Amino acid sequence: MILHTDHYFSIGQAHLGQGSPCQDFALSDVHGDTAFAIVADGCSTGGLTDVGSRVIALSTAQAIRECVGNQPWDKTRRLIATQQQATMISSRRMLGLNQQDMLATCVYALLSPKGGFVHLQGDGVVAFKHRDGHIRMSRYDWANNMPAYLAYAEDNYAAFIAAQGGDVQAFNLSLEGWTYTSQHGIGREPFRDTFSIEKGVAGIAIAISQAWLENLEFIAVFTDGVTQIENQDWKQAVVDLLAFKNVAGEFAKRRMIRHIKDVQKSGKGPIDDIAYAVIRVQPEEVPSAAQP
Repeated sequence: MILHTDHYFSIGQAHLGQGSPCQDFALSDVHGDTAFAIVADGCSTGGLTDVGSRVIALSTAQAIRECVGNQPWDKTRRLIATQQQATMISSRRMLGLNQQDMLATCVYALLSPKGGFVHLQGDGVVAFKHRDGHIRMSRYDWANNMPAYLAYAEDNYAAFIAAQGGDVQAFNLSLEGWTYTSQHGIGREPFRDTFSIEKGVAGIAIAISQAWLENLEFIAVFTDGVTQIENQDWKQAVVDLLAFKNVAGEFAKRRMIRHIKDVQKSGKGPIDDIAYAVIRVQPEEVPSAAQP
């Protein structure tokens, strides 16, 4: 199979109206036989988090390039997390930034022909579009709108855990999952789950087996800006942003620009900054048999 990637991010109306910078960032690339898609979302009440989100996304990309190898995916994920933190901290110090500047979430997907995983560090939305057109989408939210930002790892999340009530076994991270099919639209009932603070600060990992990968067409990661579009439900926004008419070149960039124009016809469009990054899985064509 052949892996392709694309990404795009856009400022929301709230930040545009206030003269604030876009604090979301997206990045994607193919490195060898591995593809990655990354989004980072800076805290609007933090410091220079527009810079912080970019530092975190770039640190994650560099960690992926350095850590991907032949080891099992769970070990790869741990190596990336360690390298991600080291690069992020050294970059912060060299740039003269403080922890408030680095308050940003990160969600990334990592994929090879053998499978891969999605790692959610904070909050956001993850979606899988299958070859038959059905979509599985999951939204993750922390209690009190207080995500476990990567920067909190510098004190092993001690201050964050205290702010969340102090009990690491408290179920303060929630999941709301939905399915979509072209025949029936968005399902009537969501799948819900909760995770402890202890598990949430380690990051939620979604494993992608090689068998599952063969049925996938797109894997997308979104910042929570996709859940804050005026007059549009977040689930429909995900469906629309995965409705690619042309998958050549900057396919995700074109789709989001078109989507923003469409939703602005009935409202302000994205209220918060929005970003997404996509991996497209293209089956390798089997050469036809030679004709006699």
